[in-house]
Amino acid sequence: MRNITYRGHTLTWEEHSQGDHTLIFIHGYSANRTIWTREVARMAGHGRCVTLDLPGHYPASAPPGYRALCQDDLLDLEINAIREIAGGGRVTMVGHSTGGMVALAAAAMLPEVVSRVIAISPVVWGPLAGFLGLYQRQMRIPGGYPLYWLNYRLTQLLPGYLRWGIGQFYSGDPAAYARNPVAAAAMPTWYPDYRRSQIGNFATLLGALAGCDIRPLAAQVACPSLVVAGARDPVVPIAQSRWLAQHLPRATLLEIPTSGHLPHWEAAEQVDAAVDGWLTDCRL
Repeated sequence: MRNITYRGHTLTWEEHSQGDHTLIFIHGYSANRTIWTREVARMAGHGRCVTLDLPGHYPASAPPGYRALCQDDLLDLEINAIREIAGGGRVTMVGHSTGGMVALAAAAMLPEVVSRVIAISPVVWGPLAGFLGLYQRQMRIPGGYPLYWLNYRLTQLLPGYLRWGIGQFYSGDPAAYARNPVAAAAMPTWYPDYRRSQIGNFATLLGALAGCDIRPLAAQVACPSLVVAGARDPVVPIAQSRWLAQHLPRATLLEIPTSGHLPHWEAAEQVDAAVDGWLTDCRL
């Protein structure tokens, strides 16, 4: 594991395979780098796979008093790290949710670095919908944060409660998610680092996402982009990915009718096949 210290933040990143071309994976809000374990192992044949933190998400660390973040600061932190990881070469960005937003913004802001983007359920504009949107509103009122903290602390202490909550509030079909072998296999890998994360840092990013909007950057994303989204996404409405399909110059949209916010788990075989085919079609 390697780290990058910038503006008081320390972001960590890890290489999982070697190759001439680099693929950088960025996770979503409240997750961590280890959530990509399955995808990195599956895509190692495409090159040098690297996983990168979001700010404040363990094992990343934030400066003392970290309680405010805006879109410009988030992108500055991540793009600084992407440049360092790229090391003068070209990269494919792979991101989920907030990571998908960062991946698309990086393509717009670093056209000399980013060759392709795979954005899974990307946040395009805030606020979020569903339970996370409720939290965004709740934390703006007195006494809202302690309730948020308590619920997240329970998810850190009770893995069964966390998995139930993901099924109920992130997936497109809670009953199917409860039986999903991909989600079940992933849980033991990413849960230990989730338990060690600072809940206040989650809240800071969630608050920032309420005001994010990368639509002004869309026309600058000149590279090929694959947008994967679930039609039943309760967190980022499918309208956002459809908007990208209409406004990104070289976008392909894969819309999964029965999936929610985690289509790469909920419809793993379909998404895997689509990603492999797209990477072949967009060979560098």
